[in-house]
Amino acid sequence: MGDLLSEQLAAAVRGGKVASSSFLEPEEADRLAAELRAKGVSVSVTGGYRGARRRVVTAHPEQLPTAGPALTALYAPGLSDPPELQAALRRHGLEAGEIGDVLKYQGGLGVVVSRRVKDHALSLRALGGLELRWQEVALTHLGSGAEKRWQAIVPALRLDALGAKAFGVSRAYFSKGIAGGKVSINGQPTHKASVVSAGDEIFAEGLGRFRLLSVTGETRRGNLKVELLVER
Repeated sequence: MGDLLSEQLAAAVRGGKVASSSFLEPEEADRLAAELRAKGVSVSVTGGYRGARRRVVTAHPEQLPTAGPALTALYAPGLSDPPELQAALRRHGLEAGEIGDVLKYQGGLGVVVSRRVKDHALSLRALGGLELRWQEVALTHLGSGAEKRWQAIVPALRLDALGAKAFGVSRAYFSKGIAGGKVSINGQPTHKASVVSAGDEIFAEGLGRFRLLSVTGETRRGNLKVELLVER
């Protein structure tokens, strides 16, 4: 399915068009983005706000670097159970791929949806006996995540070394996450000795994601200077 979708998106770009996936789980989005980049296709990935878990992959011609999906954020005061709201939206007729993250926000729940289904989502009037008083809010209000581009020094391009540096944790702690299946490279399973290459995107559940942008040099002691883009 992934190969078919990446080829469909790549074909659209070759025809001069912008094309997007539906909302995908982290590993699926990372895998699709890696497949498209391997085909030489320009890619942007967003879930509507910094730190989003479920994201949309957009393939676009190189001359359109800001291309992205049309998303919107809705807020329902008084709700407290994200899975319950997600399930209610599904029962209401929204597809899984039309729903992004559902998260706690200002005494209620916020949800990211494709803009084309906004009115359909707003027509859900009640949940669990509570009348829903929907409000549309700015996507940027939902998350407090930040993106940071910085230089770091690591002993090697091993996943455990880079992950520990990217998130400011110990290698032992990050290795536990790897062993527990909570870390992926381009959507693929990993182990602590996995080698990361420039352009690879790493997702670590509960910590965030980062990309190895480049290896910029070597220190006198043989350590590597790297440039990272970290989102958390």
